[in-house]
Amino acid sequence: MTQVQVMARPMVRLMAELLLDVTVFEDYRDGHAGARSIMQRVLTGEIVASVASLTVFDLWRSSGFDRRAEIGYSGMLSFLEEAQLSINAAKTAGVWLASIPGPERESLARSALIAAVASERAEHICTRNPVLFSRFYSRLVDY
Repeated sequence: MTQVQVMARPMVRLMAELLLDVTVFEDYRDGHAGARSIMQRVLTGEIVASVASLTVFDLWRSSGFDRRAEIGYSGMLSFLEEAQLSINAAKTAGVWLASIPGPERESLARSALIAAVASERAEHICTRNPVLFSRFYSRLVDY
Protein backbone atom coordinates (compact mmCIF):
# COMPACT_ATOMS: atom_id res chain seq x y z
CA MET A 1 0.00 0.00 0.00
CA THR A 2 1.45 3.37 -0.94
CA GLN A 3 0.95 6.47 1.08
CA VAL A 4 -0.52 9.50 -0.62
CA GLN A 5 0.79 12.82 0.50
CA VAL A 6 -1.80 15.56 0.61
CA MET A 7 -0.53 19.07 0.08
CA ALA A 8 -2.35 21.71 2.05
CA ARG A 9 -3.48 24.67 0.03
CA PRO A 10 -2.21 27.98 1.29
CA MET A 11 -4.98 29.98 2.88
CA VAL A 12 -5.70 33.11 0.89
CA ARG A 13 -6.45 36.08 3.09
CA LEU A 14 -8.61 38.77 1.58
CA MET A 15 -7.70 42.20 2.81
CA ALA A 16 -10.51 44.06 4.45
CA GLU A 17 -11.75 47.14 2.66
CA LEU A 18 -13.60 48.69 5.58
CA LEU A 19 -13.05 48.97 9.29
CA LEU A 20 -16.51 49.30 10.83
CA ASP A 21 -17.02 51.92 13.54
CA VAL A 22 -19.39 51.45 16.46
CA THR A 23 -22.02 53.56 14.65
CA VAL A 24 -22.51 50.84 12.01
CA PHE A 25 -23.42 48.27 14.66
CA GLU A 26 -25.67 50.58 16.67
CA ASP A 27 -27.42 51.90 13.57
CA TYR A 28 -27.89 48.40 12.18
CA ARG A 29 -29.59 47.39 15.41
CA ASP A 30 -31.82 50.49 15.19
CA GLY A 31 -32.83 49.72 11.59
CA HIS A 32 -30.83 52.44 9.80
CA ALA A 33 -31.02 51.72 6.04
CA GLY A 34 -27.39 52.71 5.36
CA ALA A 35 -25.98 50.50 8.11
CA ARG A 36 -28.20 47.61 7.04
CA SER A 37 -26.94 47.98 3.47
CA ILE A 38 -23.30 47.90 4.60
CA MET A 39 -23.86 44.83 6.78
CA GLN A 40 -25.81 43.03 4.05
CA ARG A 41 -22.86 43.51 1.70
CA VAL A 42 -20.52 42.15 4.39
CA LEU A 43 -22.75 39.14 5.11
CA THR A 44 -22.97 38.22 1.42
CA GLY A 45 -19.20 38.55 0.98
CA GLU A 46 -19.42 41.51 -1.37
CA ILE A 47 -17.32 43.55 1.07
CA VAL A 48 -14.60 42.26 3.37
CA ALA A 49 -14.68 44.23 6.61
CA SER A 50 -12.95 44.33 9.96
CA VAL A 51 -13.66 45.61 13.44
CA ALA A 52 -11.27 47.07 16.00
CA SER A 53 -11.21 45.48 19.45
CA LEU A 54 -11.85 48.95 20.90
CA THR A 55 -15.13 49.06 18.97
CA VAL A 56 -16.18 45.74 20.49
CA PHE A 57 -15.33 47.16 23.91
CA ASP A 58 -17.57 50.16 23.18
CA LEU A 59 -20.45 47.91 22.13
CA TRP A 60 -20.25 45.69 25.20
CA ARG A 61 -20.09 48.64 27.61
CA SER A 62 -22.98 50.60 26.07
CA SER A 63 -25.99 51.34 28.26
CA GLY A 64 -28.43 49.57 25.91
CA PHE A 65 -26.42 46.36 25.88
CA ASP A 66 -28.42 43.27 26.81
CA ARG A 67 -28.52 39.58 25.91
CA ARG A 68 -30.33 40.28 22.63
CA ALA A 69 -27.69 42.84 21.63
CA GLU A 70 -24.93 40.42 22.61
CA ILE A 71 -26.35 37.70 20.36
CA GLY A 72 -26.87 40.10 17.46
CA TYR A 73 -23.45 41.72 17.71
CA SER A 74 -21.72 38.35 18.17
CA GLY A 75 -23.34 37.10 14.98
CA MET A 76 -22.17 40.16 13.08
CA LEU A 77 -18.65 39.86 14.49
CA SER A 78 -18.32 36.32 13.16
CA PHE A 79 -18.26 37.76 9.62
CA LEU A 80 -15.54 40.32 10.36
CA GLU A 81 -11.77 40.27 10.65
CA GLU A 82 -10.33 41.33 13.97
CA ALA A 83 -8.29 44.51 13.58
CA GLN A 84 -5.92 44.46 16.52
CA LEU A 85 -4.16 47.48 17.94
CA SER A 86 -0.46 46.98 17.26
CA ILE A 87 2.38 48.71 19.04
CA ASN A 88 3.10 50.75 15.90
CA ALA A 89 -0.53 51.86 15.60
CA ALA A 90 -0.51 52.85 19.29
CA LYS A 91 2.63 54.90 18.71
CA THR A 92 1.06 56.61 15.69
CA ALA A 93 -2.07 57.50 17.67
CA GLY A 94 0.10 58.82 20.49
CA VAL A 95 2.01 61.11 18.13
CA TRP A 96 -1.24 62.38 16.62
CA LEU A 97 -2.70 63.10 20.06
CA ALA A 98 0.47 64.78 21.33
CA SER A 99 -0.08 67.55 18.79
CA ILE A 100 -3.52 68.38 20.22
CA PRO A 101 -3.55 70.82 23.13
CA GLY A 102 -5.58 70.67 26.31
CA PRO A 103 -8.56 68.62 27.40
CA GLU A 104 -9.68 67.90 23.84
CA ARG A 105 -6.84 65.39 23.59
CA GLU A 106 -8.47 62.83 25.90
CA SER A 107 -11.84 62.99 24.15
CA LEU A 108 -10.15 62.16 20.84
CA ALA A 109 -8.07 59.20 22.07
CA ARG A 110 -10.53 56.51 20.92
CA SER A 111 -10.82 58.06 17.45
CA ALA A 112 -7.05 58.37 17.11
CA LEU A 113 -6.51 54.71 18.10
CA ILE A 114 -9.10 53.42 15.63
CA ALA A 115 -7.78 55.71 12.88
CA ALA A 116 -4.25 54.43 13.50
CA VAL A 117 -5.44 50.81 13.22
CA ALA A 118 -7.23 51.59 9.94
CA SER A 119 -4.21 53.47 8.64
CA GLU A 120 -1.87 50.59 9.41
CA ARG A 121 -4.21 48.14 7.67
CA ALA A 122 -4.88 50.56 4.74
CA GLU A 123 -8.64 50.32 5.31
CA HIS A 124 -11.36 52.92 5.06
CA ILE A 125 -13.25 53.66 8.26
CA CYS A 126 -16.99 53.21 7.78
CA THR A 127 -18.78 55.56 10.16
CA ARG A 128 -21.77 57.86 10.43
CA ASN A 129 -19.51 60.34 12.29
CA PRO A 130 -16.60 61.02 9.93
CA VAL A 131 -15.71 64.24 11.78
CA LEU A 132 -14.46 62.15 14.73
CA PHE A 133 -11.78 60.56 12.55
CA SER A 134 -11.06 63.22 9.91
CA ARG A 135 -8.55 65.00 12.12
CA PHE A 136 -6.31 61.92 11.93
CA TYR A 137 -7.27 59.99 8.83
CA SER A 138 -8.82 60.83 5.47
CA ARG A 139 -9.98 57.43 4.16
CA LEU A 140 -13.55 57.58 5.47
CA VAL A 141 -16.84 56.17 4.21
CA ASP A 142 -20.03 57.75 5.43
CA TYR A 143 -23.34 55.99 5.07
